Amino acid sequence: MSKLQINLHRNLRRTVLRGHPWIYKDAVVPVKAKIAQICQVMDGKNEFLAWAYFDPHSPLCLRILSLDKKPPTFETYEARFQTAFEIRKSVIDPQTNSYRLFNGEGDLLPGLICDIYNDIAVLQFDGQGANEFWNKQQIADWIIQNGICKTVVEKLRRQTQGGILKLAGEDCENEVIATEHGVKFMVNLEKGQKTGFFLDQRENRNYIQSVSRDKSVLNLFSYSGGFSVYAGLGGARKVASLDVAEGAIELAERNWQLNGLDPAKHTGLCVDVFEYLNSATEVWDHIIVDPPSMGHSEEHKERAKVKYIELFATVAKKVRAGGQLSVSSCSSHISFEDFFEIINESLSQSKRRGRILRVSGQGPDHPFPHSCHELRYLKFVHLILN
Repeated sequence: MSKLQINLHRNLRRTVLRGHPWIYKDAVVPVKAKIAQICQVMDGKNEFLAWAYFDPHSPLCLRILSLDKKPPTFETYEARFQTAFEIRKSVIDPQTNSYRLFNGEGDLLPGLICDIYNDIAVLQFDGQGANEFWNKQQIADWIIQNGICKTVVEKLRRQTQGGILKLAGEDCENEVIATEHGVKFMVNLEKGQKTGFFLDQRENRNYIQSVSRDKSVLNLFSYSGGFSVYAGLGGARKVASLDVAEGAIELAERNWQLNGLDPAKHTGLCVDVFEYLNSATEVWDHIIVDPPSMGHSEEHKERAKVKYIELFATVAKKVRAGGQLSVSSCSSHISFEDFFEIINESLSQSKRRGRILRVSGQGPDHPFPHSCHELRYLKFVHLILN
């Protein structure tokens, strides 16, 4: 069967050869293909440039698979699976059984995500194109055959039916206990956000443990209480977890107890964070703000920056004199440069000044291509305020 050929009408040869993994629809000569499939990418001179998979459902219509002249095969991907697993060995130890195994373009596996929770692998596909292109069963079988997990499930997108679907291995429950740095979290695979938990914040959570002794800590948009539990284990004198989702607060309470922490030192509140901030008068030693993404596209970037500024400025006013503020963003459309601008404007509006103690992002199990900083999406900044 002949492979689809896609021609470019913009000169992107240098960009692609430098390793950028994406080509958008406006650079491509239109084709009639209706489903995602492998294709040859040809430059404006009709010379071979790369192999990619074509996604007719997205403005990001080409995701680069290989620069080799021969088309990639499943054996090509198997070698990349193995390389990805070797990289994760720096993360896996007796204290950490949960990590990201495949991180899409960062592992030369565009659109393919796989998170490991103890002995369960959770696959997720970035959009309809990735869902059509990747052979789920072959991937699941490879994971089982290589002894990485006992079960492989797919986390279905909420735009469809949601939930999980077993692909290979043993039957499993919807909940699993994940461990990182010896800290335990109950993860709901079916109802949890993303694949169930935010593994990308693992090293930042661990850092919070080191700076929490004897502090009052407020965790906003807490989800299942990741930062809260680490603060408690770090010796915080009191911790509050706030989230609008009742299920998230219930899970935060369970995770607090799962780690043997004193229930009297933790408060879980199911509230709208914005409404809380507008009415609350209490000040805190340390406030952690990790909101859901506010910028889902480049088109909405400026609006998102305004929202972040308003939120962070309001929060900064609730930090006591000499207290600390940790802010984070998972929006790929907000760069680190944008994020520092947001912090500067937030502190200016709140009439506070800060010194930065830590700047970080996602952990080493979330690699990204050197030429695609959009995939360095997670930003985390810890400040001490005047």
